[in-house]
Amino acid sequence: MTYDDFMRTIKDAASFFEAFPENQTLRIISHLDADGICSVSLVVKLLNLRNKKYSVSIVPSLTESSLLEFQKENYNYYIFSDLGSGAITQIASVLKEKKIIILDHHTPESREEFPNIMHVNPHFFGIDGGSEISGAGVAFLFARQLEKSMEEYAHIAVIGAVGDIQDKQGFHGLNKEILSIA
Repeated sequence: MTYDDFMRTIKDAASFFEAFPENQTLRIISHLDADGICSVSLVVKLLNLRNKKYSVSIVPSLTESSLLEFQKENYNYYIFSDLGSGAITQIASVLKEKKIIILDHHTPESREEFPNIMHVNPHFFGIDGGSEISGAGVAFLFARQLEKSMEEYAHIAVIGAVGDIQDKQGFHGLNKEILSIA
């Protein structure tokens, strides 16, 4: 598994996103930290460029009770940014009737695949999500795949990486690549 495979998964996630119906409001859920806020801001910018309707929630973590609350809402399409990998089996169980994209860099609880979930995580490809790319970086690569003009917001992904203290010894990996775009 390599960088190229990771980029192919980002392309697959973009195709999965493109299949979401135009008239549907998307439910966006992100993590309550600097990286999560940067991640969701990139997703929101993409959705604004695409004239998509959306509803955003920023949460400190995903719990079974928060997922059950999301289940009660009238949304069919979800994007989780900077969280979701640590609760993918719960997400798959509680939101099994929904189409979901998870854009995350945290260590995943499972490699299991679910037909309704497009799970984008660098750990699946030997890329360290703790130092080589932040959640905002994953969101940036996804957004840029869909809209090349998103490159002008690369600095937001850099801020997310700094917020996750991924710049301690200088940027490397995908963070370095995103920094050069910024």
